[in-house]
Amino acid sequence: MCLNEPNNLIQRISIMTDQELGNLDLHAYLVTKASESDELYIAKKELLHDDVRKFLKSSIRRELNDIKHADETENKIFHVTDYNHEITKNDYIAKLTIDFDATLKSKINKLVQSLIQNGSDFMDLETKFQVIEVAMNSESAYFIYYRGVKKTAINKKSTKRIQTIRHGQQLVLQNDNVVEFGGKIEMFILGENIYVINPKTLEHTFDYTDHISQKRDANLNTITQMSFFDGESKVDEFVKSANKFILSRGIAQIKNITLEVLEEQFENRCEELKRIKADIPEGDEEKKAYKERYQALWPLYDHLDLVNYKVRFDINKSVTPLLHFFSDKIVESFLTKQFRDN
Repeated sequence: MCLNEPNNLIQRISIMTDQELGNLDLHAYLVTKASESDELYIAKKELLHDDVRKFLKSSIRRELNDIKHADETENKIFHVTDYNHEITKNDYIAKLTIDFDATLKSKINKLVQSLIQNGSDFMDLETKFQVIEVAMNSESAYFIYYRGVKKTAINKKSTKRIQTIRHGQQLVLQNDNVVEFGGKIEMFILGENIYVINPKTLEHTFDYTDHISQKRDANLNTITQMSFFDGESKVDEFVKSANKFILSRGIAQIKNITLEVLEEQFENRCEELKRIKADIPEGDEEKKAYKERYQALWPLYDHLDLVNYKVRFDINKSVTPLLHFFSDKIVESFLTKQFRDN
């Protein structure tokens, strides 16, 4: 069922009155990962004060409306697109159908089962994420916020400030850890679909990196098989550096058409880099302005043999400029005519 249909639970919550929200069932869970168990997750259900419960319901309604955007008729609706590891569209909710991935489906089932079992044998500070379950007429939606429990400052060895609260006529130490609720919606599960606003929450909650890793590995394999890599290119070291998690998504985003043009145009780009380096002005002011204009290009010279048109990866230098070069992310500003990483 489409999120925008009148009977959809998410749509119904987004337009509820305060009175209707009062009749909505809501449960909050703190969840940790059971890394050495087949259960994968351990959850404990939290008792909430009525004020906290009321706040959470209002927060979810407010944030659901915040991720709605106007359509061509200026009506605010949920804009949903299929989940795509290559891009994350602004103002769109990415829908991932659980049935298409047996491993992911199993993890979600184990997460929901952990909520039912309601374990309590872990400390608050071991919390990895929160699940807020809202239910109506036997239908549930699960909102996931990837955040833990904040350790009270008094228990931090390096603290330089302390938190106090008023107790009667005096200020006393805030000795308890803090659980924050609410905020922007990151991801929610409804029926057989996951709706993703923040891809990192999906990846961290379910260790869901396979889709990125597979595309990354395929692109790296394609690149390192191109003619500008050879036995002196330090391929293994290049791949190891490029495999770092923070860079994985960028490599997975390299499109096939970009890879095709890369090999075709590599020698031409090397010739252009040679001309840019040869044309450095002699005057101090001109040289400074020239180097600023091409500031995104200079790190490339550490990794390229421009005479023989080969990659010569320098393990002591950042791999990022080379990856930006391969993914066509070095662009010239129309306004300033400077080259920068896009």
